[in-house]
Amino acid sequence: MSIEKKKKRKLTLELVLMTVISLIAGVFVAQLVEDISLQLMMQKIGSDDYYERQTQDCLDRLLNFITSNQVTEQNIELLASWAQKESNVYVVFYRDVEALFSSNTIFFTEDEEVAIPLNGTGLPYYDVSLFDGTIIKAELDCYMDPHLFYLVDIAGYMMGGIVFVMLLFLLIHQKIRYINRLHQELKILGSGNLEYTVTIRGNDEITGLAEGIENLKNGILDQQLMKDEAEKANMELVTAMSHDLRTPLTSLIGYLELLTMQRYEDEAQMQKYLEHCREKAFQLKKMSDRLFEYFLVYGKRDYQYQFHTITCENLLEDLCNSQFFDWQEQGGTLICQIDALSGIIQVDSEYLQRVIDNLISNLKKYGDLNQPLEIMAYEKDQTLSIRICNHIKPMHSLKESTQIGLRTCQRIMGEHKGSFSWSQEGEYFIVELTFPLLCFTKR
Repeated sequence: MSIEKKKKRKLTLELVLMTVISLIAGVFVAQLVEDISLQLMMQKIGSDDYYERQTQDCLDRLLNFITSNQVTEQNIELLASWAQKESNVYVVFYRDVEALFSSNTIFFTEDEEVAIPLNGTGLPYYDVSLFDGTIIKAELDCYMDPHLFYLVDIAGYMMGGIVFVMLLFLLIHQKIRYINRLHQELKILGSGNLEYTVTIRGNDEITGLAEGIENLKNGILDQQLMKDEAEKANMELVTAMSHDLRTPLTSLIGYLELLTMQRYEDEAQMQKYLEHCREKAFQLKKMSDRLFEYFLVYGKRDYQYQFHTITCENLLEDLCNSQFFDWQEQGGTLICQIDALSGIIQVDSEYLQRVIDNLISNLKKYGDLNQPLEIMAYEKDQTLSIRICNHIKPMHSLKESTQIGLRTCQRIMGEHKGSFSWSQEGEYFIVELTFPLLCFTKR
C-alpha cells in the first residue's frame, strides 16, 4: 500500500478509533453508575429502619383504606382491591386461623381449601381492625419498587451517553482546531503574506491538504523569484546594451559623417575610416547576437527543436578534430582523453553548434594559448559526460556582466534533457556537459 493510500485512510481510521474509545468509555461509565446506584440503594433498603418504615407506611395505608371505605366483615372483599393497588406488597389476611385471601390469590371462596397456615410463610403478621371493630390478621411483606431499577438504568444510560458525546467531541475537537487554524493561515496567505509558514501536523488527509497548500505557496514564491530575477537580468541587459551600443554607434555615425562630408585627406585615410566603420558594424552585430541569446534564455520559445540521433563516438570525433580547429590554428594545443564510447544520443545540430560556438568564443577571449585545452569524455550511469578545462589568461576574469552566453548554453542543454555547468577553480575554467544515452551500439 502506498503512502498516499495510507494517508487517505488515516483520518477514517482515526475517526473510527475515536468513536470506539468514546463508546467503550460511555459503556464503562454507564455500568459504573448503575453499580454504584444499586449498591447505595441496596444499602438503604437493607437497613432495619427502612423496612420498618415501609411496613408501617403500608399498615397506615391499609387502615386509611378501611376507614375511608368502611370495610366491615360483610364487605371484607374490598380489601382485595387494596391489595391489587399495592403492587409492591405481599399480604395474606386471616380470620382466626383461616386465610381469607392474599395478594397472589386475591380471594378464597368458602368452598376452597386453604393451605396457608397463619404465619406459614415466616413473615410477621399484624392485627387489623375493620370499621365494625372486627379484628383480623394481616401477614405482609414490602418489596422494593421495580421502578427504582428503571431509574437506575436510565441514570446509567444518560451518564454513559453524556460521557460518549463529550469524549468524542473532545477528540474530534483537536482536528476541528487544526482545520480552523489552516483556515486562518489561508487568510494570512490570501492577504499577500506568502512568507508565512503553514502549520503541518499529523499524518492524515488534513496533513496532506496542509502540505499541498505549503507546496502551492512555495511554487508561487519560486515563480515570483524567477520573475524578479528575469526582470533584474532584463534591466541589467538593457543598461549594459544601451551603454555598449551607444559607444560603437556614436563612433560609426561619426565616421559615416566624415565620409559623407568627404573630410579625409587622401584615399588611404578614407579606407581607414571605412575599416573603422566595418569594425563598429561587426561590434554591433555581436551585440545583437547577445540580445538574441538573452531572449533565448528569458523569452518564450516558439522554435521546435529538430532532434536526430548520433553516436557518442562521432560527436567526440567531430569535437576534437574539427570544432577547435581555430584554437589550434592560433597556436593552442589540444589534449583529448576519450574513453571507449558505445552509446547513442539525440541532439539538435543547430543549437548544439551554438553551445560550441559560445565555448570557442570564451576561449578566444579568456583562454591562455600557452596552456593546453583538455577534453575528457566518458559514459557512466546511462549518461555521456564531456568535461572541458582550460587555463585563464593572466590578468583576466571570466565573469561576464550578465553571463548570458553561459545561460544560453544551460538553456539549450536543458532542452536536450541534459545539463550544462561551469565553475572556476583558481586559474582553471571548467565546463561539463551531459547527455542522456538512448542505447548502446553493438561492437
